Amino acid sequence: MRYLFLSFYLCCSLPSYGQLVKTYAAGPRVLTFAEQEYSRMQIKVKSGSFKLTAYTPDSTFIKEYGVDDVHPLYTFRGDLRLNRAGCDSIIFTTNDTIEIRVWRGKNWTPTRPYLGKVTIRSNLIYLETIVNVPVEPYIAGVVEAEGGVSAESEYHKAQAVLARTWLITNMSKHKKEGFHIKDDQSSQAFKGVPHGKYASIISMAVADTKDTIATYSGKPIIGFYHSNSGGQTVLPQDVWSQDLTYCRAVFDPFSKKESKYRWAKDIPLADWNAYFLVSAEFDWNVFFAGLPEGRQTHYNIGNQIWKLETLRRHFKLRSAYFTASVVASNIHLEGYGFGHGVGMAQQGAMRMALGGFSWKEILDFYFQKLNFETIQNL
Repeated sequence: MRYLFLSFYLCCSLPSYGQLVKTYAAGPRVLTFAEQEYSRMQIKVKSGSFKLTAYTPDSTFIKEYGVDDVHPLYTFRGDLRLNRAGCDSIIFTTNDTIEIRVWRGKNWTPTRPYLGKVTIRSNLIYLETIVNVPVEPYIAGVVEAEGGVSAESEYHKAQAVLARTWLITNMSKHKKEGFHIKDDQSSQAFKGVPHGKYASIISMAVADTKDTIATYSGKPIIGFYHSNSGGQTVLPQDVWSQDLTYCRAVFDPFSKKESKYRWAKDIPLADWNAYFLVSAEFDWNVFFAGLPEGRQTHYNIGNQIWKLETLRRHFKLRSAYFTASVVASNIHLEGYGFGHGVGMAQQGAMRMALGGFSWKEILDFYFQKLNFETIQNL
């Protein structure tokens, strides 16, 4: 539940059509557990047959396991050793589910299930794990990780189209590092193939929208989405810098009915003043009273423009949609929504799906003038 970075799409050209389709069809190479470094991990092929290939500086070791063989649980540390031999990389190849967890702090993370080829490599004292995932299970995993708390199939279809559209425009994002994308919020959240309460619904929704992406003027869009709009979405140029015609600001009554609609927070007045570079004598009550009604996207103080999205990230606010007042020695914020507010509000989309809207109607509500094409017809 976060935004998809604008800067990469604007600054980097897409590969040629042929390269794009070929790379997409092979599935993304995803750096897993990317949000934090780790030096210990465990991996096990759940069932079926698999091949383990370990590359040392001067040799290659191959071990094949059949369906009836006992499948060991492997534990690797930062020096990546197998049978006491230091390895440059170790690869697991199978058509069955591979389960992985890593050691963080004083505990193991929850186990994540994957499909595809897994490559483990050493990075100084840490490990890196890259999974080459087939496209459809990857998109389904993204849909679950980004918003898999709904039983509404049409919502999941809308999310799948946005996730697939993002993938097709970002397959080269980390190519020079030996993978395509990460599994954290710098790319799209991906915690393995669907395995939660609504896994089957999500997988079916992804299959129903197979290879469909959202386009504008014949090109894939930047599929922005966030958790809850607070009742009103905003334009991307009011949050970042680029004007995108297919994005629009809409009044969103659907988000007002959901759990992340309201929030509140107090910020010490001294911290607030320091952020805006004003003295203690600055009269915030007068400033707040002079603001126009509705959602603000920036403050004008003196000769400087302060974007509220930047303030949101600085103070770790749920959104940049709030009203403010001075209460004792604090700035008291009454806020609305969760996230940057651009594009599709996930909770609003869930409410729309519950009300009988189709996935196309959901996307057409939050965006405008979209077309929906298969990747092969780009």
